[in-house]
Amino acid sequence: MTKSVSLEGTVEKWVWANPHSWLYIRVVKADGSQEVWGCESGSTGMLARAGWNAADMKPGDKVTVSVAPERTGNHIGLLNKVQLADGRVLSAGAGLPPPGAGGPPPEAGAPPPGTAIPPPPR
Repeated sequence: MTKSVSLEGTVEKWVWANPHSWLYIRVVKADGSQEVWGCESGSTGMLARAGWNAADMKPGDKVTVSVAPERTGNHIGLLNKVQLADGRVLSAGAGLPPPGAGGPPPEAGAPPPGTAIPPPPR
């Protein structure tokens, strides 16, 4: 989780599923060889709250992804964000509340019991 790798590639498969969605991309390396990376993301509900939807990607789309790679060196990682060909950036937002949810930021931890949380701004 301390490393991040940026990869440019072509969508092989986008699996919108629970409990985890998966994005598979084909990456062409500098030497011309190719590798397929599996990028694990959150549940459909979590991604939908962050602004994603099942139709965001399809095979053949060009994307740039940021992943936290697996320690073993296998071509898989935890998806942090995806930049689509149209320029939109989708953030996986693991552990973050959806925009406008209000409440304390995640780094603040849970409030003590009985603490009133103000409503989100309108």
